[in-house]
Amino acid sequence: MSKNVLIIDAGIEGAFAKGELNHHYVAMAKEILVSKGYNVTITDLNQPYEVKDQQEKFLAADFILVQFPGYWMAGPWQLKRYFDEVFSGPITVGGDGRHRGTDAKYGTGGVHTQKRYMLSSTWNAPLSAFDAQDEFWGGIGIDGALKPYHKTFEFLGLKQLPTFVANDVIKNPSHDEDFARFKELINANF
Repeated sequence: MSKNVLIIDAGIEGAFAKGELNHHYVAMAKEILVSKGYNVTITDLNQPYEVKDQQEKFLAADFILVQFPGYWMAGPWQLKRYFDEVFSGPITVGGDGRHRGTDAKYGTGGVHTQKRYMLSSTWNAPLSAFDAQDEFWGGIGIDGALKPYHKTFEFLGLKQLPTFVANDVIKNPSHDEDFARFKELINANF
């Protein structure tokens, strides 16, 4: 039986970019995944969507791939809005893991434990800004910078696949190398 992949394309047009690079990553992922026999659905956050339809797409998916640019130290607000709207309610959440009268096990009630997710993002910041102790992010790495996104999916019960990041995409781009790394990561994890 074929597996289903939902790709959330948050390649939003902004002040410095038009979203094309993120759309290109989405197109590459779709091409690879379809060639491997996956059913791929794409939600483009530049387009209006119905929350109930998106919840159904989420429920049908075995894998979620979220593609987005780094805007002001996070993804664009449209991605957060999508999470707020689509992941709210019992159909997607399942509960927070606690029982009345206790605060233990918060965040462990997610019911989507058979699903996997992957975060893929593009940043103008160089990799050293995330990884070096004496640089902007203080050595926390891309997964540290994206912790709220990881915790969102963990809360829902999903398991993490390796994160992809393309760095320095405006000031010092290395697109061909980044595209090759991305394709390798998709092939290795799907």
